[in-house]
Amino acid sequence: MFAYPINDNLVVVIDDRQSEDWVFHFVEIEPFQVETYQTPHGGSIVSVTVNSESFATWIIASGRLFASSREMQVAVRLPLPIEGLVPFDVTLLGERYYVCGDASNIWFYDVPTEKWVAVSSPEKRPALPPRGENESAEDYTRRTSAASYQHARSYPDIYKAFSVGNDHYFVGALGRVLRLREDELTGEWMDSGVRFLHGFAEDSDAVLCGSGPVAEIYKGNFETGFELVFQDDNPALFLMATHDGVRYIGAGLHPDHEGPCLFVLDTNGDLVVVETACAREPEQLRNLVSHSSSLLAIDAHGVFRLKEGRWSLTEFSDFS
Repeated sequence: MFAYPINDNLVVVIDDRQSEDWVFHFVEIEPFQVETYQTPHGGSIVSVTVNSESFATWIIASGRLFASSREMQVAVRLPLPIEGLVPFDVTLLGERYYVCGDASNIWFYDVPTEKWVAVSSPEKRPALPPRGENESAEDYTRRTSAASYQHARSYPDIYKAFSVGNDHYFVGALGRVLRLREDELTGEWMDSGVRFLHGFAEDSDAVLCGSGPVAEIYKGNFETGFELVFQDDNPALFLMATHDGVRYIGAGLHPDHEGPCLFVLDTNGDLVVVETACAREPEQLRNLVSHSSSLLAIDAHGVFRLKEGRWSLTEFSDFS
């Protein structure tokens, strides 16, 4: 099951457990109401974005790109920008559908022209020289690996796009962060080399959330720099959202994490466990986001919502 919050009261939940079909559930939390449809195509979903006006849904699943219409209730496969691209994220920012992928590939689909436009794409990998007649496989690998390694370091994978005002940010492996402002791309590397997995806007700054040997979260911009605002030895604690002036930390999907999965980061920098008083407490989170009047924490089984100081839980099992 993959859930994406469209706003603070509407979530699309896609059942991707079947190999050939997807089942879409558009779930209104309060008052509770569900609209469901089933469509061919399938596979395990890794990223979803939704147009909040038309409810057009773009999906990355099994290394492919799809679009589905709530009105037509069907999903169709779309071509990726280039052959061989490994996509990790699709995000709608303004009128642009961004696809982020391996080797620093960042593209957006220009709806008016119906064409893909490159924001960032790697130079071609260096051609490997021929193997010497008497050269062992080990020696050949040692001789040629340096160039391939340097290319991979120069063009790290990009995992997420998000907006800060009119600026579009992209974050990825090796501490890479880029900003697109009026079609001018600026980039920076964090010294720690943390793998940034997502981000969001806080005031006029970008918040960059990453995981590696440890969890690291930065806040800032390209003019004043980025400040480390949270670090923890537990690499699962890479999710953050700010709601009503309070910073929440969530444990994302990580095989080694045990225990509580949602915390408040207090003014002393300490983590305080959140107790929702719902039928159960959150498990490892797939999403943690603040939407206007609500905070949404989504795990594999349901949606926790904090609104007006009260937590509620909508379980996927209630409608699937």
